[in-house]
Amino acid sequence: MNDCALISRRRWLCAAAALSATSLGGCGNRSSTSSDRVLRVFNWSDYIHEDVIPEFEQRRQCSVVYDNYSSDAELETRLATGGGGYDVVFPSDRAMAALLAKDLLSPIDMARLANFRHLDAKFLSPPFDRGNHYSVPYFWGTVAVGLRTDKVTDTVHSFEPLFDPRYRGRITMLDDLENAVAAVLLHLGLPLNSVEPGDLAQAQRLLLAQKALLQAYTSDAYKERLYAGDAWVSLGWSGDLLQAARLEPRVPLRVVVPKTGTMIWLDSMAIPRRAPNVELAHAFIDYLLEPPVALRNATAVQYATPNVAAQSLLPAAQREDESVYPPAATLDRCAWLENRGTDIEKIEAIWRQVRA
Repeated sequence: MNDCALISRRRWLCAAAALSATSLGGCGNRSSTSSDRVLRVFNWSDYIHEDVIPEFEQRRQCSVVYDNYSSDAELETRLATGGGGYDVVFPSDRAMAALLAKDLLSPIDMARLANFRHLDAKFLSPPFDRGNHYSVPYFWGTVAVGLRTDKVTDTVHSFEPLFDPRYRGRITMLDDLENAVAAVLLHLGLPLNSVEPGDLAQAQRLLLAQKALLQAYTSDAYKERLYAGDAWVSLGWSGDLLQAARLEPRVPLRVVVPKTGTMIWLDSMAIPRRAPNVELAHAFIDYLLEPPVALRNATAVQYATPNVAAQSLLPAAQREDESVYPPAATLDRCAWLENRGTDIEKIEAIWRQVRA
């Protein structure tokens, strides 16, 4: 892993980045390779083991062009314009809704995925793709709380330090209206997807009161603030926080998945509607589902794998890390952010007041 791993994979609100992507490995320059033996992959940065692509190339006698993107907006723009001619992409759960609405994805042929059986049923048929007609789970995680344990010495079980006056000026909150409101609703003991006026009024009051305690709203700089000791408490995405903790072992960071429940996210593998090589795309997805391959990816990336067979092969320390794989009692209290439809306007109205 390298410093690029610090780039957040959950930048939900950022605009499309420049549309040039860097070809990373694989053999995209093999001009003599027939086009039907070329696979083009578009993925988040540092989201695959470095040996996986070369192994697939050797096994399938093909060439892989492997590019990176840094936001859902960039992925959606590239697919909408047909740029890149990609065969496999890795959308977030919230990106999936937009991609499906614009008919930018191709149906998955499950008959070609022999290794689909290794996936945990808990992550199948998610709200954004019932029946997994267009997506196959890749990695998952939660919204969690990152702590500087040299500054926050109390036992923390949930979101409580985000609202603690003792940490005034040392707290960061995700600059993400849906996750911020959902976290506050959970802290108040209310359903995280509630759009009831009374529930939202309580959430707005608490967010406005919390504002005086905050150092910043940020969805991509909270890790650096925790490293530096500028922030002591941060709401963030579990995978980013866990990578940060492992990349900077000298910094006393702890990741808490709230026992009261939190938001689940899921990144999936999908095939674009305009994919030139659908057959090889299915072969690549099935390859990534092989337990030894999924194991290598999970070990390298440090996110939670939905592959049960791969999870059973993980080192005990990683498999039993509750910040990566929350216990069943906690996971049962977690939920997806739902599509609010027109009710999202109620959440947007709260956020305008809070961020004013």
